[in-house]
Amino acid sequence: MTSAIGVFGGTFDPIHLGHLQAVTEAADVLGLERVHWVLSARPPHKNSVSASIAHRFAMLQLALADKVGFVADDREIRRAEKSYTIDTVASFVAEYPNVRLVLIIGADSLSGLPSWSRYETLVEQVSWVVLQRPGYAVSVPDELQARVVENPSDLVRREPGHLWLYEDSNIDISSTEIRTALSTGHEKLAQEYLPSSVLNYIRTKQLYKIPGMNPEQIKDQVVDALENVKGQDIKVIDIADISDFADFMIVVSGTSDTHVKALAREASDSLRKQGVKPLNEDGADVGEWVLVDFGDVVLHVMRPEVRQYYDLEKLWDEDVRALVKQHRAREEE
Repeated sequence: MTSAIGVFGGTFDPIHLGHLQAVTEAADVLGLERVHWVLSARPPHKNSVSASIAHRFAMLQLALADKVGFVADDREIRRAEKSYTIDTVASFVAEYPNVRLVLIIGADSLSGLPSWSRYETLVEQVSWVVLQRPGYAVSVPDELQARVVENPSDLVRREPGHLWLYEDSNIDISSTEIRTALSTGHEKLAQEYLPSSVLNYIRTKQLYKIPGMNPEQIKDQVVDALENVKGQDIKVIDIADISDFADFMIVVSGTSDTHVKALAREASDSLRKQGVKPLNEDGADVGEWVLVDFGDVVLHVMRPEVRQYYDLEKLWDEDVRALVKQHRAREEE
């Protein structure tokens, strides 16, 4: 064998930094010439995915655009039927007859490997790298125990059919966790674990959204947005039990008129991407105090001196809340 190339398949729904770091490190250790990232377009072992084939492949291309030696491979997209790994490997063998193939899989796939189509043939055709998530034990099927090698150098020296367990990656995240964060409006986790180009694509195409957002989700999304542009002294006040117009009021300080406007704009833009449009926005033309009404959540962005003068938090402190509750109770008698 003159060289070795890697093949890493997945639904990439979406592709994230955990994928990129682990495969990059494993490829460097093994000295792989390149790695083909094969989108599992119609995976037989998964019932559904959240984004379309076109969107998932577009995100894969964006994530790999500046990665030397990484190829976004569409061969399973072009195959109309279910995507079986044995067929994908056969296509690589035909294309690269004198190259060692190293198939990279996640640890969660290893335990189910014996159930894959034409498993016995597949095992013998390639060398295997198993990516292990931090803190998760790898379950090696009994029939594969004798094939595990301790040193990565042994993997490419020996004949195909051996496995190496790669355990050095330190990013513990899954695509499921990222989809959940995106669908519930918690973009902070997504910002931490997604390439910026992928996150921008998701935002633009409005992927992984759930219909509507409840008050708690709107509140969390507003707070995340304010933190992203360094809002100061963010105060969330739960007014659901004493207010007819909202469940939460959020007060935050900006260091200047420009900062105040930027905070309000970031909150509004963030919610618009989730399908929530402000009902009203006042004060953006001046910048000392901007009020944004999201219906169940009301946001006040203020200069520190303005906030101190009006002291909105005082208007909703425990004493006032108690008086409002007493008044309501008397009206209901």
